Amino acid sequence: MKIIVPCAGRSSRFPNMAPKWMLPDNDGLPMVFKAVQGLGANVDDFIFTILREHEERFQAQEGLRAAFGQKVNCVILDEPTRSQSETVAQTLLKSGIDEPFMVKDSDNYFEVPHLYQSYNYVCVASLSSFSQVNPQNKSYVQVDQEDVIVNFREKQVISDLFSVGGYYFSSPREFLAAYDELMGQPRLSAGELYLSEIIGYLAMQGSVFRIQRIKQYQDWGTVHEWREYLQGHRVFFISVDGFLFEQGSLFFKPGFEEVKPNPVAIETVQKLAAEGQKIFYLSIRPQELEALTKSQLAAAGLPERPLLLGCDLAQWTLLTAPHSNQPFRTSHAVEIAADDPNMAEKLAVDR
Repeated sequence: MKIIVPCAGRSSRFPNMAPKWMLPDNDGLPMVFKAVQGLGANVDDFIFTILREHEERFQAQEGLRAAFGQKVNCVILDEPTRSQSETVAQTLLKSGIDEPFMVKDSDNYFEVPHLYQSYNYVCVASLSSFSQVNPQNKSYVQVDQEDVIVNFREKQVISDLFSVGGYYFSSPREFLAAYDELMGQPRLSAGELYLSEIIGYLAMQGSVFRIQRIKQYQDWGTVHEWREYLQGHRVFFISVDGFLFEQGSLFFKPGFEEVKPNPVAIETVQKLAAEGQKIFYLSIRPQELEALTKSQLAAAGLPERPLLLGCDLAQWTLLTAPHSNQPFRTSHAVEIAADDPNMAEKLAVDR
């Protein structure tokens, strides 16, 4: 099977930015790389459909190769399409695919329990499993007792099951025939044709579409959703001296080798590490105390992380710059007492 990933839109909901599928995740990898990770498929099975203007302006193919670590299959379109269905149809024609294929959205993540199947299916999740999904921009399915789709509607909440943007078709020829038939109708020939309408048409022609319930769904379809996702991760630069441990000295008591840990600060940093937040330790200690400092951090139950020694005893200032690809304030400082009993709650609100 092949997996078509349409990346040929103008990303109108991400104004003044690079195409949304290129936007970097917290670790710098593009959104589209994250979007397909949950499928567990081989890179050779993916086909990314991109615009020529993005290839010329951003060297999109080379960027994808660098992200995936090998050359990837791309179909380049000269102009944006009117719909995802048109993008898929052009991809099928240009690539000559003659095997089952999946269409996977480039702006969300999910895991499919059983990717390879002998039947058509739509990947779905239940609204009851999420608190922040916008129900107004989804498509919904109704199924019978055997999980066969009996109704599929765009932007109409007809059940709790919504499509997450994964559509598996067993026959490219059937898809193209349905696309041509529907685009020949006056109502659709000049407008947007949804994949749900193609699936509905094929179902009326006798094709059976089932559902697959997916896991670990994350939606990044709008700037707000992408921002919420990125803000779930922070980078913390944490002072060793005066915060994790009482402040020591090379010359007077307490010496760096005898400073006591601050339990509240230690516990808070342990929680940050358990959440997956990125941590760097900063210290005013000289470089020759690296072994001692690492030993003290380990003895306090703190995770091993990068340690920068030799920082001056001064007011530390982090300089960053705003960028449209990062739709949030890129830095700020928090000064808090090392024994503040509400430290964890304050940092949680701050995040």
